[in-house]
Amino acid sequence: MYKSLLPELKPLIFEGKSGVLHIKHLDRDHAWLYLNEGLIKQVETSKLQGTKAVDTCLKWVSIEIHFEEGETGDYVSDDKIDTNAILSYLEKAHHNVRVIKQFLENNDTVLQIDTEKLSSAKGLNKETLKTALFFNGKTPLQEVIEKTGQPERTILIQACRLLNSGCARIVPNKKVLAKEERIDFLRTLNDKVMELVGPVGPILIDDAMAAIKTEPYSLTREELPLIIDEIARNVDISESDELTIWGSHYLANNP
Repeated sequence: MYKSLLPELKPLIFEGKSGVLHIKHLDRDHAWLYLNEGLIKQVETSKLQGTKAVDTCLKWVSIEIHFEEGETGDYVSDDKIDTNAILSYLEKAHHNVRVIKQFLENNDTVLQIDTEKLSSAKGLNKETLKTALFFNGKTPLQEVIEKTGQPERTILIQACRLLNSGCARIVPNKKVLAKEERIDFLRTLNDKVMELVGPVGPILIDDAMAAIKTEPYSLTREELPLIIDEIARNVDISESDELTIWGSHYLANNP
């Protein structure tokens, strides 16, 4: 999943190619590099263009790349884009990606910090120590990236430093539900519980998740019936029966 842009882009520049290099970053963004006779004339993402787009897409690591040779595209050249500077930057970033691939498989990876080792660790900068607070043994790397607002490569390198220093370990794979599925379940569950018990519904949901030791961002499919059962144990019998029936229907319709 992790890739370096350098091996794809460098030959296009050295061979004087013209066309559009399309970069897909996970399912979240895209970038287009417009080349004319080996020079990068413009860079765009779905929201940015020019040097701001360059700064953004060169820090992506989870990428797919496709070059459309001869495709001209619709763009306006930006003289501030320096092809040689981009290559120089990617040369350094290429080493980073090689390190990342040695330690990590993908952004679904979950890290757990060893707080005792972290407190006595040497050589870790303030940014890495700050990021370490997000590695709680439950939150996938992708959500850490989103919560910190930092570039993907920055967080992945920090994760590698923590792993290499022994201050973090990789938690055995826990198949967390996709974000959309988690949001739908919690929203629908909240509506149902509030319908049954009123404003205390959200509290019951929080208590149920605490009881089975999980968090909204790390829910697995196996935990959904446990949450429903835990709430059902703490409401009246009639409400419990209705919630259980609702839960059975929900889980059956959302396999």
